[in-house]
Amino acid sequence: MTFQLTDPITKEKISYAIDKKMISLLDSVKNYISKRDKDYVMLMDGYEGSGKTTFAIQCGKYVDPTLNLDRVCMTPDEFKSAIRNAKKGQCVIYDEAVTGLTAGASITRVGRILKSMMMQMRQKNLFVIVILPVVFEFNKYAVLSRARFFFHIYESKGRMGFYVGFNKKYTRMTYLQGKKTHSYKIRSRFNGRFYGKFALGDSQESIYRKKKEDALDAIGDEEEESTVLKRTRNEMYFAIKWINELGQSYSAIQKKAKEEGLHFSNGRLSQIIGKNT
Repeated sequence: MTFQLTDPITKEKISYAIDKKMISLLDSVKNYISKRDKDYVMLMDGYEGSGKTTFAIQCGKYVDPTLNLDRVCMTPDEFKSAIRNAKKGQCVIYDEAVTGLTAGASITRVGRILKSMMMQMRQKNLFVIVILPVVFEFNKYAVLSRARFFFHIYESKGRMGFYVGFNKKYTRMTYLQGKKTHSYKIRSRFNGRFYGKFALGDSQESIYRKKKEDALDAIGDEEEESTVLKRTRNEMYFAIKWINELGQSYSAIQKKAKEEGLHFSNGRLSQIIGKNT
């Protein structure tokens, strides 16, 4: 069927297809956070380009019509801030999949955020969706203790937009049985299709894409800085080691450096010696 709403912020009319299984599930999510006074954590994973973010935003917008780009987060700091600032019953999405291929270390931090901010999430009855490249790389506590539903998003015959869903019990079984080999061994009948409609509205799609580009650029800069730092530390380690072994013989140190694929100018060696003598 087609779900239709008018965005309460942009006033844009939004509509997108959603199947009956998903309507039933998301209605139960709304009921859970509104009547049982709890939060609801949903996980999604899948290959790049399979449509995870599209699907997550469609789910979030159905449960929380006020969902906007401020609560579609691409860094752990954004995610933490969004949880703190969210109002009761709202949806917050963390899209690790945007930067996950290059920023895998942040997955651990997001798991810690889910644990450390558990009380705030429950008091506010938040609907939190975490999008991951691979669920098996996520924090064990977050998967086994916090996730109430998990979706694996995939392509079929070159077409994006397919999902298979697992309840809390089957999420646990999938994680424990598949972690070693990263295989989805557990079968589920909760499956279906979704379509690539950007559920925050056409006016927001280009803004989202710019936000995504900026996030990727920032991760690239961090990686470059990290690589330079690692190389500098590596050079320092070998230089100090050879200084201790060979004394301050620049030619002997340069010979050793060449064997390791490194190169130090005499000025650089003087700088290192000066700091470590």
